This record gives sequence, structure tokens and C-alpha cells, in this order.
Amino acid sequence: MANHDPVTVGVVLVGDDGIVVEADIEARRLLGLDLSGEAAPHWRALGLSESIHTPPAGQGRLVRRDDRNGAPRWFLLSKRPLRLGGDPLYVFSLADLTRLVRDLDKYEGFFTNAVEGIFQSSPEGRFLDVNPALARILGYESPGDMTTALTDLRSELYVDPADRDKLLEGLARDGQVTGLETRFYRKDGGIKWISQAARVVRDERGAVRYIEGLNIDITARKRAEEAYNDILERYRSIVTGSIDGVILCGADGEVLTANPETERIFGLAEAELALAGLSGVIHDADGALDLALGTLAATGRFRGELTGLRPDGTRFPLEVSASGFPHKGGPNHGVWIVRDVTDRKRAEDVLRESEEKFRRTFDQSPIGASILSLDYRFLRVNDALARITGYAQSELLEKSMLEVTHPEDVPETIAWAERLLAGEFDRYEIEKRYVRGDGGIVWVHLSVRLIRDVAGRPLYLMPMVQDVTERVRAEAGMRALLAEKESLRLNLEAVFRAIPDAIVVVDTRMRVIRTNRALHDVCFVGDIKTGPGGQQVVAGSCRRGCFAALRETLSTQKPVIEYRVECKGQNPGRVVVINSMPLTGESGEFDGAVLIIRDITRLADLEKRLTDLHGHRGMIGKSKAMRDIYTVLDQLADVDTTVLVTGESGTGKELAAEAIHYGGARSRKPLVKVNCSALSDELLGSELFGHVRGAFTGAIRDKVGRFEAAQGGAIFLDEIGDISPRLQLGLLRVLESKEFERVGEAKTRKADVRVIAATNVDLPARIRAGLFRADLYYRLKVVEVRLPPLRDRTEDIPLLAEHFMRQFAASFGKTISRLSEEVMGVLMAYPWPGNVRELKYAMEHACVLCREGEIEPGHLPPELRSPAPRRLAETPPPPRRGGLTREAVAAALAEADGNRSLAARLLGVDRRTLYRNMDRLDVG
Repeated sequence: MANHDPVTVGVVLVGDDGIVVEADIEARRLLGLDLSGEAAPHWRALGLSESIHTPPAGQGRLVRRDDRNGAPRWFLLSKRPLRLGGDPLYVFSLADLTRLVRDLDKYEGFFTNAVEGIFQSSPEGRFLDVNPALARILGYESPGDMTTALTDLRSELYVDPADRDKLLEGLARDGQVTGLETRFYRKDGGIKWISQAARVVRDERGAVRYIEGLNIDITARKRAEEAYNDILERYRSIVTGSIDGVILCGADGEVLTANPETERIFGLAEAELALAGLSGVIHDADGALDLALGTLAATGRFRGELTGLRPDGTRFPLEVSASGFPHKGGPNHGVWIVRDVTDRKRAEDVLRESEEKFRRTFDQSPIGASILSLDYRFLRVNDALARITGYAQSELLEKSMLEVTHPEDVPETIAWAERLLAGEFDRYEIEKRYVRGDGGIVWVHLSVRLIRDVAGRPLYLMPMVQDVTERVRAEAGMRALLAEKESLRLNLEAVFRAIPDAIVVVDTRMRVIRTNRALHDVCFVGDIKTGPGGQQVVAGSCRRGCFAALRETLSTQKPVIEYRVECKGQNPGRVVVINSMPLTGESGEFDGAVLIIRDITRLADLEKRLTDLHGHRGMIGKSKAMRDIYTVLDQLADVDTTVLVTGESGTGKELAAEAIHYGGARSRKPLVKVNCSALSDELLGSELFGHVRGAFTGAIRDKVGRFEAAQGGAIFLDEIGDISPRLQLGLLRVLESKEFERVGEAKTRKADVRVIAATNVDLPARIRAGLFRADLYYRLKVVEVRLPPLRDRTEDIPLLAEHFMRQFAASFGKTISRLSEEVMGVLMAYPWPGNVRELKYAMEHACVLCREGEIEPGHLPPELRSPAPRRLAETPPPPRRGGLTREAVAAALAEADGNRSLAARLLGVDRRTLYRNMDRLDVG
């Protein structure tokens, strides 16, 4: 609650007969008493109570008494008797509580009508009181319905009870928690995301009375930064004609460029300004410039007054507004807007000195100025206004301000003036159009003050006019460039009306300052307002806020860019992107943050539909070969037959196995994966079938095998071609009889397991070489799914590359928008010996090197940019039954550019055989 002035207390002394004996000066002022007459007033005439005996002594009573204007005033009336030896006297004390009563009514109204959820709860986890907005957010008919239904907030309200624990821990540690992001259950069982702020309320002894706080929905997304550099270049052309000095500076205050107005202000050419830097044209009194640069670097903004220096040593006041922005590839830059306010300062001093000096300043002011009657007639104008409007001063004095105002802007002008006259504010600023004497249109920034006499009665209006036509035209061009549907103007109200994104502005305590109309369109909630004590609540149907980004900005004073959120409200599936930017005040201090939310649901839906159209349970591709495989995978999902998945290394055999398993009836049971080439024969047998204690050296306890662990589900045997003949026989038995024994045990166990095998070697060739059993091969190959190499389905490369780019960009927290045309050309031309796996890691490499924006060729691995010529045999050589020679192994590795999987295929052996021979022959 806001601080109030001290309560005024007056004292009235009344006799036993009800006659007012005396009153102090405060009581006389409060009650309008005049005790100077011959007849003293009677107590009843004061309108506080009918009898001097009410209220009883020692008790207070709140009474209402209307003042002379009929306005109600509230007093706390108390009485105590006083005896001074004669008849009793009564001392009445009355405290003026009018302001407190009004504030109490106001804050009670805030609590009831707030659109954000306000609550009070006991330390044990039960709601004591909630407002209607919170009940609506969580789907309850009334606050009473909600507090009755929820008896344990930790288990009944929080989706994750640990969030409640985190809140209570934070309250116990710090006394308050802000911006806690959590999930709440609605009454209908749905889930709503809420951002919580809460504090502990204690009594005079320090004991916890209750917890109070608010629940708000999170929101936002700022426009993308892709057009940033283009906007900066256009900005330079815009500021050339600015009526203010505009300087582009480096982080240390070096001047990079300046507009003509800056040259005029400082009396230096642009090149001279570049040599001088800010330190050469701004007087660094008491470190003011260093403080401004530090504030700009820390918060991104600075606004205040500094002292300028001209070449002759003259000092003059400057009004400065600076904004920082990150510069691509280098240190941060800043835009400094400076205005020589010498004339304004001088005018203020002159106005305080005498009316004559005011008139002279008025007439000579470079800003259009006038004095208007209360019916908008010009009483006095200066040359600048005549110049702006294109009329002579004598012509303007015969006109009304409404006559030179553009017809479309007349209603707004009248509305603002009437509100000013009604006392809603002391001044207002708008931008409007004047129709010049020659028929042209000029945009002006209009600042209007209401001048009153000493009694507070309105005397006349005093508008100050600046020609902002060039700036408005420049803004119109920028709006067209950014495809905004509504006109953007510099003042905040116009910006809020025009931007289609939802905007929420908060102060440093997370209290909402302003929202825009798009908040309802994007988030389906009404305006966000601040409730009693500074709590914020959000009305509407949003179940989860987007204030995580806002909380991050408030805690770090840094922007959060491109934060993507999926809403969980009455319209599930809505996707928004959020930008959260810090705000600074006039002196550059951190004042809060602005949250911008953009609805990208349609784009997300298009992405999802495209992925669904060109994918199948984690496999991605639109080529005919892949579509044919999808059909086979769907047919295999509903049967328990053994499947053999073949294809080169990196083609996605494991994904195919997962698609078969998770698409069928066994999907609720485990899919156990075994890499047969990674284990020795002894370990592989134990891994597959398990062992009992003492079965072999090191078997210190019983172990469950993979077949037993996959009971009811499926087992995926990768690199099946690398297992030994002994294990091939054991595996054949499992496939034929569905039985197996643990190593070292005679007990036969049943195997209700579906077998999916995979290999990248030529099994028929290994059968001919005597390295693989034909009966096992045919038992495994009931249905063969042959995955094509990536070079045979190049039309899938763009889909796969985009998928991996988005995946790694999200994982690394980077804003990467697309692959350049040059990169796509490289990807399409590369032969991809490592298939999809090689493409995946190539995109990971690119996402690591790319900071943001577009992936360029320089971000790709070197071997993709300059691939060495590869000579791949059209037909693999026959498998070797004898030992490999050192020369054969070295030649195969050289031909495969060090790719051991490819070298093994060239030699007609599996990778394990190649590794053993490399060790044997000492080939690096």
C-alpha cells in the first residue's frame, strides 16, 4: 500500500450541556468551526453524533460528515471525560481518516476486480482467501468454491509438489519469492502454467501469520533479429534529417558517425567529432560521462542530462538519450540522441524572473509556441509556429487551433483537451497533423499544459509544437519495411495500438505497468493489472504463464531472445515466441522489463505437418524408397516375426528397429539393445543369456541376460554378422524353440521375445566364406528391411539437414534460422559415405560454430567443403578366409580416407576382424 500523509487529529472540548467550549486549530479547520462569535455552537450542530454520550468513553467510532461541497469525510471519533472541579467536561478527539477510507475502498476494489490471481494461504498449505480472478484462472465458480475444494495445496494444486517445497524454502530463506514458474491443476483436471510471486507476512513478534502473493500468466516474443543490420543502415538515412543530434558510438565512447544536427550542436564536422570522441565534446564533470557509459553498458539504455563542450570551451546543457545494441562480430555499439537544451534552460530561468522575459523567449523560441483560450482560439503565437503552419501570425490570431488541425485528428484533439480541463492530468503530449496554409500536411509533436491562476482555476492552454514530419515519414517507411499493419508512432500508446504482438511492461518488482490489446488476441486473457500490495494476476483462460523470460531479464538485467513456449490453456497447442528486454529510466537506472509475445502457432503447425508428412516414428524422409520402407514397418509392427534390418553403417537401422517395436503390441514392454560387435564371444554369451555364479572366472553373482530382461518385449541385435559360430548356434536355438539356458546353468528358460537383428555386412558372402550359419541367416531373414544409403535418396537430405539443424540449435540455445543456399549445395553434392549419421554430426559441427542467423559453408566440417576423391568399389571384394596382409589393410584404410567401417567393407570383413588385424599388423 502506498505511503500516506500523517493523519490529522483535532480536539474539541464540550461541556455536559453539549455546548462546545473550545477546539484546537486542527479541529476548527476540519469542522469549519468559528468560536469567535458570542454564541458557541452546540455539539449536535457539528454533525458527528446526536449526543455527547456517544460514543462511550474510551471507545472509538467511525463517523461520516459531509463537507460544505457535499463530499463525504470520515472521522474516527473518540471521547474521554474530564473533571476540573465543576461540571464534567468531555474531550472529543477526531482523526481525519478520509484518505485512508478511500484508499481502503480502492484496494478492496482492486482485490475484487483484479484480473490477476491474488491469494493468501496458511504456512501449512491451505488457501485462506483468493480473489475471483484466481478462481476463474483455475476453473472454479467462486473463491469460496476454490478454498473449500483445495485443502492441501502441495498435493491438490501443484502438478509437481516439489515446486511447492521450492516456494516454501524460498520464503523461509528470503521472506519472499518472485517469478516462480510452476504448474497448477485446474478444477477440471487440466494443467495451467503459473508464475508466482509471494511473501511471508509476520506479526509484531515475528511469527508467520500467512503467505500472500499472486499468480500471473507468462507471455511473449519479440520480433526476430534477422533484419537488424538492414534496419541499422536505414536508421542512418532516417536520422540525417532529425531535429535532434544522433551519434553512433562504440562501447568506449568513440564516435563512428554523426548527423548534421550533431555537427551544429557541437560546432565540429563529423570527422572532427570522430577524432574527439564523446570525451572531447562532453564535459566529464564528476565522472558523469563515465557513469553514462557504464550505465549504457550495464543496462543497454541511458537517459539524462550532460554538459556539452564546443571548440571555444563553451559549456552548454545537453539532454541525452542513449540505447545500446549488440554489434555483429564486434563490441556493443550505442546510439546517442542529444539535444541542446540551452534555450529551454534559459527560457525556464527567464520565465521565473519576469513576464516580460517570458514573452521575449516565447517569441524567439525555435519551437512553435502559442497561448490558447479555453475554447481553443489563438491568443498569441510565435514565429516558429507561423513557420510550421505556413500562416502569418496575424492570420493565426483570427483562427482556432481546430481550424489548422487535420479534420481526422480533431476528435482526438478535443478529447485530450477536455480530459486536461477536467483535471485528469496537468499536461499531455500527442502527435497530430496540421493543415498548412498552402494545403500541405505537417506532422507535429504537440505538448499542451494547462495554466491555472493562484486559486487553481484554468486560465489558458499553452501548446508547444515541434515539426516531426521527417521523422514520421521515416517511421512510416520503417513500418512498411517490417510489414506492420498499423502505423507506429514514437509515443508508447501508439506503439501499443499498432503492434500485433502481445506486450506486458513491468517494473523491477514484477508489478505490471502496462499491457496492450493484442494480449487478448494472442493469449486469450484480459488486461493485466496490479493488485493490492503490488501483486499481479491475470484473468482469462491461459493455464501457464510465459514469465520465465521476464523473470530472467529482471534478475540479470539482460535481454532474453527467441524463447519458445507451448501454451497449456483452453486452446492447447498454441505456440508463442518470447522476447524480454530491460527498461531504464530517465537517469539510466534499471526500471523493469518489457515482454513481447508473438503467436507462431500456424508456423509450428506447418512444421509439424511437414515433419509428419515426411517422417515415420523418428525416421525422416520423403523419397519413394523411404515411403516403401514406412509401409513395410507398419506391416511388421503388428506381427511377432523375426526381422533383419540391413544397410550401410549410419543409415538408421536402430531407428527402424524402434519404429517396428514401438508401433506394435509389444511397445509397452522393453526394447533391449545389444551391440554384438562391442563384446567378446565370452562376454556376449553372458550378456545375451545371462550366467550363474561361478560359471566362469569373475562370475561372482547370478546375472540376468538380455533375452530374459526383454521378456514380453523385443531384443535388437545390432551387428549380428560379427558373432561367433558358437553363439550363432545358441541364438538359432532361441529363435527355433524360444528357449535358452544361462551360462553355467542346466535350467531351461522360456524366451517370449521378438528378435530384430541388424547388420551392415554382406551375410550371404559371409555364409559362402563359412563365417555365418545359413540356417541362422534364413531364420533371421523372415522379413528383410533394407535401408538405402543416403546417396541413393538425396531428396531427403534437405529434410534431414533442417531437422538436425533445429534439433541442435535448440539444444545449444542458439537462434539459427536456416541453411544458406551454398551450404545446401555442398550437402547435396557430398557422397555421404557415413550416411545419415555423418550428416547428423556434420550439422552438429555447423551449429557449434554458427553463432546465430544463417549457417554458412565455413561452418561445415572441412571434409565436406573440400571432399577428397573417393574410389568406392562397385562390387565388394569377396570375403577373405585367410589372414589379411599389412599391405591390404593399409591400402583399404587409405582408399577409405581412414573410415574404418568403409575399409572393412572394402576388405570384405567385419569391423572387429579389421580391428584385430590392425592390432596384429601394427597398422595405425
